[in-house]
Amino acid sequence: MSDEQPELITLNESDVLYYLAQNVDLFARNPEALVALTLPHQQKGSISLLERQQEILRAKNKQLEAEKKQLVATAKSNEKIYKAFINLYMALIEDPDSEKLMTLLKTILIEQIKLDGVKLCLFTPPTDNKTDYLVNNLADFNDVLSDRLARDTYYFGRLKQQEMDLFFQAEQRIGSVCLIRLGAQKDLGLLIFGSRDEHHFSPEMDTVFLAPMVKLINRILFN
Repeated sequence: MSDEQPELITLNESDVLYYLAQNVDLFARNPEALVALTLPHQQKGSISLLERQQEILRAKNKQLEAEKKQLVATAKSNEKIYKAFINLYMALIEDPDSEKLMTLLKTILIEQIKLDGVKLCLFTPPTDNKTDYLVNNLADFNDVLSDRLARDTYYFGRLKQQEMDLFFQAEQRIGSVCLIRLGAQKDLGLLIFGSRDEHHFSPEMDTVFLAPMVKLINRILFN
């Protein structure tokens, strides 16, 4: 009889995980092994694998529920914004007027969408000359244009105080803004929305509702 010991096979973590993936019914065939397994837990010491699976499932369910609530809240917010912009479009299509434009922007965006500030800064007079008082010196805005809007039509986020002072008074306490360049060449003005919430406007925001509105505003002001 040989005294040689059988060669031991060394398994690493990847080997074990691969085996379990290929034998998904392993614990169904060996329930006693499942019951015997315990896992370290920071608060509870050691717990069974089943308890740990239940904890993971509960955590996933909570995450899914939170994501569902966020989706519903976003959908409701988008519906409100959509209806407000439709009201704006219809009013402006029926009576395109630069002075009326400003009144509607403030009424609809501040009262219906609950923003905290709206500002229109023009660098050239509007076609109907009714809002010439909104014309500003382009040179005063060169820094914010180059820093925030050098390549894009839109900027969402926070501004330095010096930049914020160009658009809103300190008592308005604006925390975040949406900057929009106006004109076919993006050089005729800026439309600015402001919110006291520092996180209301953020870089990942979509422009799906803004693009048609900006197109209409450009037509009213500069065509």
